[in-house]
Amino acid sequence: MRIDIKLIVFLLLLLLNSTILYAQNIRLIGSIIDEKNNLPIPYVNLAVHNMPIGASSNFNGDFLLNIPDSLASRQLDISCIGYKSRTFAISSLIGNDTLVIWLTPVDYQLKDIVVTPGENDIHTILKKVISRIDNNYPGKKYFLEAFFRNRVYNQFNEKKTVRLTEAAISVHQDHTSKEKKRVQVNEIRNSENYDELSTSVGQKLLYHALGGHQNPVFRSLNSEKYALKSYLRAFLKNKHYSVDLIEVTMIGEDLVYIIEFKQESWIFMFKKYNTTDTYYKLRYYVNASDFAVLKAECIVISYNTKSKDLVKNDSIIYNDFIQYRKFDGKYYPAYVYYFGGIPDMVAKNDENNFYFHEAELMVNEIATRRKDYERIRNRNLLTRDKTLWDMDYEYNPAFWENYNLLLDHPLNLQCKKDLEAEKPLEEQFKKK
Repeated sequence: MRIDIKLIVFLLLLLLNSTILYAQNIRLIGSIIDEKNNLPIPYVNLAVHNMPIGASSNFNGDFLLNIPDSLASRQLDISCIGYKSRTFAISSLIGNDTLVIWLTPVDYQLKDIVVTPGENDIHTILKKVISRIDNNYPGKKYFLEAFFRNRVYNQFNEKKTVRLTEAAISVHQDHTSKEKKRVQVNEIRNSENYDELSTSVGQKLLYHALGGHQNPVFRSLNSEKYALKSYLRAFLKNKHYSVDLIEVTMIGEDLVYIIEFKQESWIFMFKKYNTTDTYYKLRYYVNASDFAVLKAECIVISYNTKSKDLVKNDSIIYNDFIQYRKFDGKYYPAYVYYFGGIPDMVAKNDENNFYFHEAELMVNEIATRRKDYERIRNRNLLTRDKTLWDMDYEYNPAFWENYNLLLDHPLNLQCKKDLEAEKPLEEQFKKK
């Protein structure tokens, strides 16, 4: 019997091609728009129904979600605080180059809520939040796959972007402590740095003493502390903060309380002073059905004329928050945002140079069982004082071609123009 080698090779190639096609992901790209005012909606949760796979829209309302082919028959749940939730059959979204999804805002007035002491007054709500943290958040360690982006810009030079870092990271942690985090960088790429850096031992020690969190991933994840029992209990007892129910809204069919702690005073040298120009606000978005914190946010406000050049908008000089997504009865981080300063080797801060970091961490997948993920080994761990921009790496363009979840967003045209003053980003990424 004669064996036709060409036919066998052809069949093998056909089989291989079929396998590759079968393994391809469904790729959903689009924007989330407010139906009432036609504006983009940031930080919207998108999740495959009852699955640990999802994404969030970015600041511009854009999203990109990769879904395995095997989940094509499932549904996609879309939810955002202040809007009616929507559900789509994933199969109905396939084939669209760019999706536009409209969400309807929910109008709800605070005056419509009757505040009853002992039932839904502020302190009762917060005590219920604390008492149900163990039920609402995972008690065991879990694993996150996430996309991280960190932009550094010079506030005193027309907010010119001087550096960009993007990374695919793995995080192994639990909800009981802000210290028990293990972070691993799987892939990373960096632009050129367009301002002075210093890596001297002396300055490293100085910056470590000033802040410690030189690593922007750890600095961003620091916002998880707001939903810890110890943190909430401390603020309930803190006499320097007032607490108010400032708004009531909805997420889908559920009522959401927005509770705000506002700093009214502070202590210096054992003397009490009332806040005037600069103060802290902490906001909690609490689901009234299960008393889970859906979002926790810290804002530093400043009306001090000396700091007016540093404000981002509306006198905000610092802002970070964490947003949660529910899966399998528990709430897990879905989106983390950070705006502020990080002492990470920028050598000069003077009348012409002052640097801010803007970072976001978007969770793509959650794993709760150890067998579903590779264990992060000690030798691969990222440390809190390791600056991402200083990392050595081998650039993997094939990985980024399929992974870059945000494409050019929120890397706006001006930011891209700043970074590509001398050469294209793709060439800069290859430098290490």
